[in-house]
Amino acid sequence: MRCFNCHKNFDYDKYYGICPKCGCFNQRETQEERHEDLHDRFGDDSDHREAREHDQPHSFSSYPNVSRETFGDAQSSGSIPVYEQEKTKRRGSGFLAVSIAVLILGLAFLISGSLVHTIGNSPSGTEDNSLQFLSHEAGEDFVFQQGSLKVAEAKRLADQNSLPGLLEGMTLIAVHVTGQSDGEYEYYNKVAVPYLEIDGTYRRALSAYDFEPYGQLLDAYPVLDEYALMEGDACDGWYGFLAEDDVTDIRIWLDEYDGSDWDGGKLLAAHYVDLVIEETSSDEGGVADGQ
Repeated sequence: MRCFNCHKNFDYDKYYGICPKCGCFNQRETQEERHEDLHDRFGDDSDHREAREHDQPHSFSSYPNVSRETFGDAQSSGSIPVYEQEKTKRRGSGFLAVSIAVLILGLAFLISGSLVHTIGNSPSGTEDNSLQFLSHEAGEDFVFQQGSLKVAEAKRLADQNSLPGLLEGMTLIAVHVTGQSDGEYEYYNKVAVPYLEIDGTYRRALSAYDFEPYGQLLDAYPVLDEYALMEGDACDGWYGFLAEDDVTDIRIWLDEYDGSDWDGGKLLAAHYVDLVIEETSSDEGGVADGQ
């Protein structure tokens, strides 16, 4: 197939009639279809003349919205027809619109990132009275959604020496959390994935799927996920995190939602607990040599 626009030869069936060079769609017509179409439009006297024009690479029939005079002037001057210029302008306008949209999205992302950082650095309060930042002690039960939670302890499970699969300079930390609910399988009993604050940065908990094999191996089991309080009236388990191996103090955040939607709904409060990481001795956890 030869492109009617840029003259490039290409495999019509492979590219579904779309020129791989200029993107122009080329419709394959049989001689019978072309003859019938020209007959309907121009009559018998014009059939063969228009068919020959259609076969020329840059014939007038390739540009149905351009007058013959305009097409002739453009060809003689070496410029493209007005129709092609209009398509170029439209493509330029589309690119500008996409660029503006990308800039707006990037700005929104930066703003949202700044808001998250501000929340973490301002636990005592905010101008929005509907959102609270609540501090709790380790081992203290506190009201959470339609039940209660307690953050009991944090311990270091392994580093690269005991778990060679870890990245250099990183450590695996587990936080022990217990909770109570009304036992109903409702959205308000979902627990949003907690995150750690370490020196002004935030670390999201590992997924239960990723952490579970290590939790079983390193005595931090059962592993909790967002459905921990939707499967019964109580939970008692661990969340896993990755952090730098020299970290000793952490702050865990647990966000409380009103459960008005499947993804949590409205954020009501952000609870946080400051913890000191307990070091696990070799006989209490870790991976034995050779495992």
